[in-house]
This record gives sequence, structure tokens and C-alpha cells, in this order.
Amino acid sequence: MTSTQAALDSARRDVADLADGYRSLVVMYGSVPAFRTMSPGDAGPDVRQLEENLAALGFGGADGFSVDGAFDEATENAVRAWQGSLGSHVDGEVGTADVLFVPGPVQVGSWQPGIEVGQDIAAGVPLAALTAIEAPIDGVMATTQHVIAQLPLAERDLLSEGDSVNVELPDNRDVAGTVALINPAPLADAQGEAFVEVTITLVEAAPVVWIGASVDVEITETLARDALVVPATALLALVEGGYALEVQQPDGSTVLIGVETGLFADGDVEVRATGLQEGMPVVVPR
Repeated sequence: MTSTQAALDSARRDVADLADGYRSLVVMYGSVPAFRTMSPGDAGPDVRQLEENLAALGFGGADGFSVDGAFDEATENAVRAWQGSLGSHVDGEVGTADVLFVPGPVQVGSWQPGIEVGQDIAAGVPLAALTAIEAPIDGVMATTQHVIAQLPLAERDLLSEGDSVNVELPDNRDVAGTVALINPAPLADAQGEAFVEVTITLVEAAPVVWIGASVDVEITETLARDALVVPATALLALVEGGYALEVQQPDGSTVLIGVETGLFADGDVEVRATGLQEGMPVVVPR
């Protein structure tokens, strides 16, 4: 009986220790990812946004507390008070397993229907999903639509915050979008390929039926206005170098016109040449 009681007491102590060491992951607002354990003596933008959140949550009333990016004694006291309110382990430190900083309101859920974290996926599966986020704006609940997309790290230089992109919905309708945020911390997919998450805000709302659906994001690197465009297959390679188009004349005959090529996109090519005008029929080999 004594040994049984001792074993029970030991098990209870183990459970208590486990519960004491448990920490729940808390989402806070901030653009700097949690990359270290913040503790007294640390300083930086991550500490500042932690202090901003503590103050917004009502834990900034301690003597000497200020949002200054320095993890001092007042900040530690605020952290301890916050941890105590959560019922988690109180130690005055905030680690990467304690808090997740996000740029704004987010919807927690599956990345896209049918795809789970860690799942092997085939090439060509879209990894951009349309989500709806409800948050207070000027005291009124409002819904905004965002697209969260994975941009390969090798193509990171293609986008900047504020850039315009095109979002193609499953019904082939195009909706304009603006890059709101590019997460500076690279991630890796199940195949080990590095990418960064890009948050895109839609200029106009998409039909609610597409919330949660996969969408395609198109990036325009260079925009050529008032360009003459022909199918790329219409280009004829010249022996002396360069390209030409076989242009049909009003009498049914054809002539070759040398052209300079510009941008290629979606099977078409920009062409420039003296005498070449919009509406001229060109021969496209089959």
C-alpha cells in the first residue's frame, strides 16, 4: 500500500511539473518574427513589438514600463503578469514557442482544402488560398479578403510591398491585388524548397463562394503599353540572324518583314518593325 501511494504521489508530481512547464502559443501583432528567447537585458524591434502588445493587452501599467524596445525590469514584470493571466509557466521570458507575431488579423485553419501540413504534393498544385478576415475597423466589424501565397525564395526579388498583382479566381475571373506584406523569414515546404509567404489584399471583393478556394497569382515584371503582339510561333528565324514575320498582303501574297522582339508572355511576343501595323494578318505555321 505504501509503495502504491508513493507511486501515485510521484505520478502526480510528474503531471504537475508537466503542466507547470506547459506554454500555449499566443498570436500577437508584429512584423518581426519571433526568432529568439526575449529576456532581461535584450533590446530590439522584437522587444518593442512585444511591449506594444503587452500595453495593448493592459499589462503596461507597471511602474517604469515604457514601449522603448528594451527588456528591462518593468518589461519583465509585465511579462510575468501576462503569463500569470494565461495560467502558463511564469518565468519572465518570451521564447519562440510562446508567441507568434503576425502582421494583422488572421484566420487560423487549413492552408487549403485537401492539403495538410507535411503532406507530399504533386507539381502544379496551387499554394495560394483566398481567405476572409473579420476585424474591427474604426469601431465597426468589417471583412477583408486576403490571398496568402508561397513565393519561391529564388524569386523573392520579383515582389515588393505595395506592388500590384493579378489574382485569377477558379472561375477564371481576374481580380486586382496589392502586396500588403512579405514575411522576411523564409520557410521550407515538404520537399525542402525555400519560400516566403506573401500576403495580398484584393482591391475588390471576390464572390464569397470562393473563400477557402485555391487561386493563381500572376506577377507582371514589366508592362509594355500599346505593344504589337503576335503568337510566338509566328516568328521565323532568319539565316543571317534575327526574326521575321510572314505578313499577308491585300492581294493574297505574303512578304517577310524583319522584326525586333520584346517581351514574351503566355505564348505571345511583342514585336517592333517599321511598316508593321495593328490588324495586319500574319502567317502562323501549324
